[in-house]
Amino acid sequence: MRDRPALARTAFAVVRDAGGPVERIAGERCAWRFRLHFHAGNEVVHVLAGRARLRLPDGCRDVTAGDTVVVPAGVVHRFEPLDRQGWAFVSRFVPALPAPSGGTATLAARASVLLAQRPSLRTDVAAVARSCAVSEGHLSRAFRRETGCSLHNFHVLLALQQSKALLRRQVPVADAALAAGFYDQAHLNREFVRTYGMTPAVFRDGWAAAA
Repeated sequence: MRDRPALARTAFAVVRDAGGPVERIAGERCAWRFRLHFHAGNEVVHVLAGRARLRLPDGCRDVTAGDTVVVPAGVVHRFEPLDRQGWAFVSRFVPALPAPSGGTATLAARASVLLAQRPSLRTDVAAVARSCAVSEGHLSRAFRRETGCSLHNFHVLLALQQSKALLRRQVPVADAALAAGFYDQAHLNREFVRTYGMTPAVFRDGWAAAA
């Protein structure tokens, strides 16, 4: 986030289409550098100006003005600027189809379930590793290899998803922060801005306006 001017923020709105409400995030041209994150729905990104690099667990892709890229739901990724001029974009989030059931859960999937059950953002990798019957080192390496990020970062992302679900229902920001496991409202604000370029209050107000 150091490359982004302190006052730069994304714009958020909830729009209606035939399938129901759709979240929309837009950013004017800026050196946007979002943290590793994922979304509950498929993200359809239209690059309006400039150039950026999309980082995915299996590699990178450079995008430029006029490109459209779809990041599937649940895939950890990040966008980075390729120069000082930055890039402009608009993203829409389309609900994803339910994942097929069956099969054996991967180690990362098992760890993710355990992280989601923790009452706070104290990740405690050792406890998660014991529950998965593997060493801390093996779990950390396997998790990063499969998801592209660390267990703690993923734990924060799970908490952010939980806070967003609460904010959509118009739960006060301070209450949503504590219910999702953040230390306080300021902690949620910092992580929300770092990840989405807006405050949780802006996200909540966007859903309130749509209602």
